[in-house]
Amino acid sequence: MKRKITSLLLAAATLFAADISIDEAVEKPFGKRLHTNAKIVQLSNQRQQIVSRLGGHLEAYYVEPGATVRKGAKIAKVHSLELSKMTAEYLGLGKKIEAARERLASTKRLFEKGLASRQDLNREQIALATIESARNSLASQLESLGIDPARLKEATDTLVIRAHSDGVVSRLLVPLHTNLGAETPIVSLVRKSGYYAIAYISVEEALKIPKEVRGELRIGDETFDCRYLYLLPKVDEETQRAQMLFWIESSDRPLLLNAFAEMEIDLPPLRRFVAVKRSALTMFAGEWVLFTPTGAETAHSEHDEAERDDHGGHRDHDDHEAHGDHDHDHDESGKEEEHDEHDGHDDHEAHGEAGDHEDEGHHDEAPYEPRVVTVITTFGEYAAVKGIEAGERYVSDGVYFVKSMLLKSELGGHGH
Repeated sequence: MKRKITSLLLAAATLFAADISIDEAVEKPFGKRLHTNAKIVQLSNQRQQIVSRLGGHLEAYYVEPGATVRKGAKIAKVHSLELSKMTAEYLGLGKKIEAARERLASTKRLFEKGLASRQDLNREQIALATIESARNSLASQLESLGIDPARLKEATDTLVIRAHSDGVVSRLLVPLHTNLGAETPIVSLVRKSGYYAIAYISVEEALKIPKEVRGELRIGDETFDCRYLYLLPKVDEETQRAQMLFWIESSDRPLLLNAFAEMEIDLPPLRRFVAVKRSALTMFAGEWVLFTPTGAETAHSEHDEAERDDHGGHRDHDDHEAHGDHDHDHDESGKEEEHDEHDGHDDHEAHGEAGDHEDEGHHDEAPYEPRVVTVITTFGEYAAVKGIEAGERYVSDGVYFVKSMLLKSELGGHGH
């Protein structure tokens, strides 16, 4: 029965192998742990307001609150009479430049023939340069509004406002169909990379805070590494607690501003301990344990291969003996067959008993065994423990499957 239970364990271990991860214990620094709450904020220089640089009528929004936008993405459409005048003037200046160039060319020909003075030539050159300068100025303004002057064929009053950087739309500041003035903010944009956390601690603790501090923000099952920046110069008026400012390093994911979360702070002095992933720890028989691989799976596969080779050898030997018995007469063969049958039966029983003992020796060991450990402290996804050495292998993920297998084996063993 013990052999059957262990075989079932090995089969289950093979079945759930894809869900079971193995890691090695490592040494990591741990310090004094401080738990507190923190508020997700964003500094003023990380928030942007997208404005309409020209006055006009707000016709449409291309985004909604909460939408993620890239730099250059369409934000809104405005109909602007000012833009209509600018584009018309730009096109008009193009016509004037053509005429000024023709006059300059004509004056140059007359000058070469002695029919025009140097003053006439200079006057036409200045006139052309003045018109070109005015058009270049308008072209620069149109480009800043997102309009390509080279592709402009006719006057337009449609201004498409675009995002100046990547971010998340926080609010639409102006209702549709509103008449806007120049430089009116229409959308509030939050930059993804600009998330911070303010951790609240007692004033007494704040006065002892060193420069080297590690932090980790927890929101449900998600964790974010945080880098300590500085202690804010005043306490929070409502809570009368000091405020530590952290930059959230893993802030490529959008977060909700003003939300509160748990902050874990690791303070010096730091000491090195053998560390394992917190997901590897579980309660087993009333104690904290890790599950370590025993190597039984490898031994099991090697034993099965040896058994297949052994059985193949027996089959070849039996075939050879059967072929040699054809030379005996009927009576002798009958006696020999009867004798061989009894001998074979005895050999089979002996082999079976020996095989059972041999199998028990090979299959007594389960693929994983619990290792009792003492938890010293934790930080982030790691826990400092005693009871395992650095470099030893342990189950870091899929602990539930291993625990279930071992519990079932115990129930099976007690039942028989």
